[in-house]
Amino acid sequence: MSSSTSFYAQILHDADEMVSVEDAEEEVCDLYSVYYSRDSHDRLDLVDPGKTELEIEIEGGKRSFVVTIGQNPNINGELGQTGAVLWNSSVVMSEYFARKSYSSWNLADLNIVELGSGCGLVGLTLHRLGARRTVLTDQPRMMKLLGRNIDRNRVSAVSKRDKTTEVLATEYVWGALPEDQEVLREPVDMVVASDCVYHESVAPLLVSALVDVCRSRSTSEAGGRTVGVIGQELRSDLVHQAFVAQLLEHFVVRRAPVSESVDRVYALYFVWLRE
Repeated sequence: MSSSTSFYAQILHDADEMVSVEDAEEEVCDLYSVYYSRDSHDRLDLVDPGKTELEIEIEGGKRSFVVTIGQNPNINGELGQTGAVLWNSSVVMSEYFARKSYSSWNLADLNIVELGSGCGLVGLTLHRLGARRTVLTDQPRMMKLLGRNIDRNRVSAVSKRDKTTEVLATEYVWGALPEDQEVLREPVDMVVASDCVYHESVAPLLVSALVDVCRSRSTSEAGGRTVGVIGQELRSDLVHQAFVAQLLEHFVVRRAPVSESVDRVYALYFVWLRE
């Protein structure tokens, strides 16, 4: 795609490859009929929770690169905190973005916000792939870890069209405005969330945050709609159904194939606000 093509237009170009999700109950039946027939060992789970630093090779087809990720196993699990260690679901999403970037997507002009960044692998992958601006967000207790991981992976070189790339982190507690309100003053092209829903109570908060970010861009603007990309490992069918139902209240929802093995345990959604 040319650099003048909006990300929304790029996604519409790929829409024929995606499943249109119209009903949450039907979606769960489709996904979990396969999920419950899988081998019980087929899970994405944690990468290596015992290490304080990981070297993650992101495979993008014929090309690959390494992202260095620090972890904090000591705070994982505190008060529901799950983002202080790296999950394989984030590797799946990162490699999907790498394959798409190297084959068809153009990220060079995009302003991207990640919700619930955790250790930051997905957002840092998008930064490494040349996104113009990538904002990683999470709860206040994650800022120190995110800041260190940004410092480990910041790209000082320029992107494809001689435009600098920027990456930063800011606090964003869902249900409130981001600490740095400038985050939503510039129209957002893509908002990303990787494996953020572990409990039914989280779903409305995440959906509300997605709506807020997507409203940063008017549908009349040249860039078109803000596109949400949401990856979710399949766990509880009830939690997943509640999440999809709440997405459908506000968004057009499409599910994209990742790979035959991953699709048994993982769902990747592209969403944009309904008219």
